[in-house]
Amino acid sequence: MATTRTHAYAREDHRMAKLTRLPSLAIIDGYKGVLDFYLCMGVPCVRKWPSSPGKNRSAAVQAQWPVFATAARLYSQLTPAMWQVYFDMAKDTNLTARDVFTKSYIKGMLTWYVPPEGFPENGP
Repeated sequence: MATTRTHAYAREDHRMAKLTRLPSLAIIDGYKGVLDFYLCMGVPCVRKWPSSPGKNRSAAVQAQWPVFATAARLYSQLTPAMWQVYFDMAKDTNLTARDVFTKSYIKGMLTWYVPPEGFPENGP
């Protein structure tokens, strides 16, 4: 494999290595789900993947958890006919039906169903 130089970012758990060149596709495929090979401003790099952001979350991130939890609960309660609507809306996009539903719910577009807590009745 190519020669590496390690570089540590501000947080100790976000390590990456700069490579002199990217390895072959066969090697990259062999590390799928373990290592992430990428180019950063033209420089080949590798990092451990997936990487957890850690347990300490900001108050702003924690404040969003209930909205996502409610969206997930509501999505699982949709009827098959309602699921089909979201599948149709997601067709020919890079989104899943769940993505479309969640995005619509969080943006307040589904206020007729159940508005996100803290949102005005007619959306944000």
